Amino acid sequence: MIKIITSSEKLHNIFQPIFQVDHEMNAKVDTYEMLMRNSSGVFPGMEFLQGLTTQEGNDQWITISKKSLATALTNHPQRKIYINLEPCQMEFDCIWRFLEKIHEQYGSQVAIEITERRETIHSLDYLDEEILRLKKMGFELAIDDVCAGSNSYAFIVRQLSAIQRIKLSLLVFKNEDHETTRDFVNAWLTFATHHHLDFVIEGIADRQLAESFAGNPTVFQQGFYWGKGSAEI
Repeated sequence: MIKIITSSEKLHNIFQPIFQVDHEMNAKVDTYEMLMRNSSGVFPGMEFLQGLTTQEGNDQWITISKKSLATALTNHPQRKIYINLEPCQMEFDCIWRFLEKIHEQYGSQVAIEITERRETIHSLDYLDEEILRLKKMGFELAIDDVCAGSNSYAFIVRQLSAIQRIKLSLLVFKNEDHETTRDFVNAWLTFATHHHLDFVIEGIADRQLAESFAGNPTVFQQGFYWGKGSAEI
């Protein structure tokens, strides 16, 4: 039985900044990622994700997201926020209606990040139609957590005409040494540069990491070193 998170558990969104960092370590906010949190301030977990496979769970997600976006963007036309969209959510008409409304209301201030979650064995054209639909609606699109889950090299290559940004989490390489991790980062950075994509490195946890990726205008940084995010921005 899938449990829907109740209002008493106080789900809310925070906004984590994504920075462009120059050689002198001067950091400028580029965009924000909107992230769901529970009353303990952490991601609500698998029960929440399972809830997004239901109508009720998506209705709840929409209600919370509407409020968060209104708070963050009303009277702040310079802000841009990426919202996470789980592949399973794109099966619901209510999600497409919500996306249409927020694009009408906020335009380019709201962009979409496609998560890596894998629920089932996928067809060869997995999400191709949905991503094209999002592009035609006018959204800027990012692919989250390349190398993880469903967001493979082959999948990303298929979406090159539709996406503007890819993200790589250093947490994927937590059991690798620095040199191996750096090689993976450089490979994806080369790919992003060649295809004129923004490249976001997630999981920047300390100054040493931040310094090692600073100064490249293609690279953006996100992680606890720069801030965990907050409900107000």
